[in-house]
Amino acid sequence: MGTQYCSWLLRFLLPSLWEAEVAISAAALLAATVALLVILDQTTPTISSPPSSPTTEVYGRDSHSRCRRQRRSRAKRSNKALAEPGRASEIEIAADGSPSRGTTTAYAIKVELVSAKYLIGANLNGTSEPYAVISLGRQKRFTSMVPSSRNPVWGEGFNFLVAELPAEVTITIYDWDNVCKCKVIGSVTLAILGKDETGATWYDLDSRSGQICLHISSMEVFPTSDSFFKQYTGAKSQTKMLLNKQRLSRTEDSGPLQAITEFPHDEIVHHNYFCALERSFLHCGRMCISSWHLCFHSNVFSKQLNVIIPLQDIYEIKRSQHSLINPAITIFLHTGAGGHGAPTLSSQNGSIRYKFTSFWNRNRTFRSLETALQSYRATLDAEKQVRSHLLPNGESMNVISSRTDNIKTEDRSIELAITYQPFINEHVLVDVTSNTFPGTPEKFFTVILGDNAMFFQQYRDARKDTDLKLSKWHVSDVYGGNFREVTFRSLCNSPLCPPDTAVTELQRASFSKDKRNLIYETKQQAHDVPFGSYFEIHCRWSLRTTSSSTCQVDIKIGVNMKKWCILQSKIKSGATDEYRREVCKILEAASDYALKAESNDPASDDTVATSSA
Repeated sequence: MGTQYCSWLLRFLLPSLWEAEVAISAAALLAATVALLVILDQTTPTISSPPSSPTTEVYGRDSHSRCRRQRRSRAKRSNKALAEPGRASEIEIAADGSPSRGTTTAYAIKVELVSAKYLIGANLNGTSEPYAVISLGRQKRFTSMVPSSRNPVWGEGFNFLVAELPAEVTITIYDWDNVCKCKVIGSVTLAILGKDETGATWYDLDSRSGQICLHISSMEVFPTSDSFFKQYTGAKSQTKMLLNKQRLSRTEDSGPLQAITEFPHDEIVHHNYFCALERSFLHCGRMCISSWHLCFHSNVFSKQLNVIIPLQDIYEIKRSQHSLINPAITIFLHTGAGGHGAPTLSSQNGSIRYKFTSFWNRNRTFRSLETALQSYRATLDAEKQVRSHLLPNGESMNVISSRTDNIKTEDRSIELAITYQPFINEHVLVDVTSNTFPGTPEKFFTVILGDNAMFFQQYRDARKDTDLKLSKWHVSDVYGGNFREVTFRSLCNSPLCPPDTAVTELQRASFSKDKRNLIYETKQQAHDVPFGSYFEIHCRWSLRTTSSSTCQVDIKIGVNMKKWCILQSKIKSGATDEYRREVCKILEAASDYALKAESNDPASDDTVATSSA
């Protein structure tokens, strides 16, 4: 019995001759495959992942020498241009329709993809993860991805610069897939015949179902500088005025940033690290940090993934954890930032973010990111100081780079124009009320909204709201005007909601040049209510001076759905009705408070309490 048991155990544990032959053959085949891949990798000059140094040779020796000679000649031409202050920088149109240098006339086309509806459900659960690719000739723009939606809302605009009209714009909607090739949901091609602006118009896709809403405008422009050229062609590298002369004379070697992007050769990588981008699974790749951008490149299962984040879009950088034990870095972006090559993640409070993990040294990477962001913001501050000294004297921004001294006034005004991101979604706004405020717009801002004003403190106390925190007003480089953040806890009256909820309200105020008009916009989100991360309440107060002591106030509100849900219509109607009553009470209380403040009556506190009750 024992002998039989031992022989059975040996047959069970030891492999048979057939199993050994299969294992040896598989090992030999695997070794041959690896050897073949190594040989092909050594003979092919392509790059599978960026090297660890920005000066590493990523191309062949001949191409490396040729790029160096081209950069030397380009630097000589740039220095020659700098030495001739009377020679203006010009733009020409290349053969493929994209602009370059030589002529002074072009057409700027802005395509805003508002939303889509009735898209094909590409997933098994009947939904899709749609994103759009907008192309005009060789120019392409990418929108962000909207998860699990057949009726996505983007609200993203993109600029193109073309030689002549008519031109054709193609919008293709894809379904995002992490492993397989992204599937085409539908597309549409539009012809832009001339200078014109269309409202929000719905267009049918060339599929069995689906429509997209587009807002297209085109105008004739007269570009005279690289800053204008890059602004309208969507170039991702921003040339800063203080560093123009320095960057034009650089002759550094091409680095990993140019290997995966179309950035100019003068933008070099200062740091690069191995890491992974969090998605449904981790995409391993390499992060590159330059003076203007943060880039990530990954190649998993032959699927390329490039993420390009301008430093101007970064709001905050935090240390975090992935799966409780893996150190990570979370990068929060400004509201409305998108189109970085890969969809962002959404937080419960509505902020958008990217999470990177699997660092060799997380703290070292975090310090490098902080240093790059601080240097970028310091450059912006220096630009503002120089601009404040130059503009009163009528000098152009190009004086610093010594490019030209004879730009015409109309060209100078075009060049100095700044394009800001929209703070709220205007397409969801509806008229609520129109009334008169006893004071000018300046008085409204000082008495009601100012840093030293006590109106909101007294109004929230009267409503029994708690934990009110108001930040100081500061200038916004993204949206223009003044900006601040307000947080508080508000009581909930709905039986489906908790007793109270945390509320974040972003406020923006902007005056006209003559101070006679004021635009006051708010964007409010409740975090603890059901589907709170799915929507925001947008509001706009338009104040127009009618006399020396009064102004007309027009208020519009709307519910901006960031994600689609089955209760979307009920959420919109309920939130709109509740906030309509809220803004009417705020306007009434503000009017009474302004009258009492003008007469210096200490009973103004009672007035606010009575109006908000």
